[in-house]
Amino acid sequence: MSKTSNSDFTDAEISSAVAEGRLLSMEIEFSRTCNYTCPYCYLPGTTRPQDELTPDEIRSVLSQASELGAKKIVILGGEPLLYPQLFEMIDHINSLGMISEVFTNGSLINPENAARLLHAGVRMSIKLNSLNPDIHDELTGETDSMNTALRAIAILKNAGYGKNGDGMLAASSIISSRNIGGIASLWRWLREEHITPYFEIITPQGRVLNNRHLMVDGQQLQRVFSEIAAIDADFGYRWDPQPPLVGRKCFRHSYSCLVNSTGDVMPCVGLTVVIGNIRSQRLKDILSESSIISRLKNFRKYIKKPCADCSKAEHCYGCRGAAYQLTGDFLAADPTCWFNADKLDQIKALPVDAAPFIPHQPPISMVTRITKVGDNTAECESLVTPGNIFLDRNDILSPPALIEVASQSAAAINSFLNDGRVLPGMLVGAKSFRFLSDARPGDLMTISIKFIAEFGPLNTIEVSISVDGRLICEGELNTCVFEN
Repeated sequence: MSKTSNSDFTDAEISSAVAEGRLLSMEIEFSRTCNYTCPYCYLPGTTRPQDELTPDEIRSVLSQASELGAKKIVILGGEPLLYPQLFEMIDHINSLGMISEVFTNGSLINPENAARLLHAGVRMSIKLNSLNPDIHDELTGETDSMNTALRAIAILKNAGYGKNGDGMLAASSIISSRNIGGIASLWRWLREEHITPYFEIITPQGRVLNNRHLMVDGQQLQRVFSEIAAIDADFGYRWDPQPPLVGRKCFRHSYSCLVNSTGDVMPCVGLTVVIGNIRSQRLKDILSESSIISRLKNFRKYIKKPCADCSKAEHCYGCRGAAYQLTGDFLAADPTCWFNADKLDQIKALPVDAAPFIPHQPPISMVTRITKVGDNTAECESLVTPGNIFLDRNDILSPPALIEVASQSAAAINSFLNDGRVLPGMLVGAKSFRFLSDARPGDLMTISIKFIAEFGPLNTIEVSISVDGRLICEGELNTCVFEN
């Protein structure tokens, strides 16, 4: 009988979670302390933050995740086994009716904690990037790390893990330029050993920014994904190759999130936009108020071309982490996907010229560039030119012009988020504006937008305009935008 690729949740479970605003899983960092220095790590440095979550704060957010329906907690790091209260937290997770999955480099696994982990029902994922010891050491920054990982796997197996591929024991690998030649044979070995393989592509962030030679192009990824698919067919698994995960689909933003060690909540480790912090908000409120989470749950409407035109668009949205890290746009098509290899010219990376995104024409148009898009926030730039028709006799931009440039910025952002579709709309009102300083020819104005409320087509937007950090004006806009 043919088996499908590995998945923790069914399509029906995911659809139900999306419809009901529930979680199915949550990723969390208890601490960033680590004893390895992997050159591809998504974390940029090795210094542990001073204000990491307390055990009580961790217990609280775990309870909140359970209340939102989470079934699984994925424990990341740092190295989780360095966290002193790890087993205390695992017990708390179990008491809430959830299961734990720990991603570890394996260096601290011993017979005692292996037995304890199995007794607690913890799924274990050991970092194993290669069966070549030199390559493995290069990818961990530690000597003899391959043998350390294999030793950890053996200890876990002796404790009772990995019986007939029960999914309790996995090996996680990052596909890089250094290990890609042996990645398919590693997959086969793991299948033969009844160890669940968890392979993913590199996202260009963290330490990879100083190790770009580790990146792999889309065509190479396509070849190795296809090679692994053929190998997996020998074991009865049938799946269609597509990035970013080998043999799996990534829809985690529909049902999951990441809480890092200081309480910041992000969509995932790759999409590093902070959407809130559990120290100041409930997790439920953070997720329900996030425009990023909302749009990614409704990805078929919002993901941009060429991904939107792909034959796989109903069941794939590429790697959102790679798309964001390479373009600054969480809705952009995935530049690392091999299906987009001949369409990279269609993928826009911030900053972008604002002109195509607003209906206004010179001399009325004033927004120059869209520079940032975040969670309910965005930034644009406007260069005040000598010929600006809104300059008064003293060469000062008039207050109504500042409101107009704010309105144009809001329109540009709306169009950008809708893949360039300029939707019909109007400025309904402007209130509470304070004009604090002047803008003159040559000034580059930064327009900061914050969407604070939405009622159907009506939007309430907070705006501030500054020049070189000097606040020019601030206020509130009310706009009305209609779908075509």
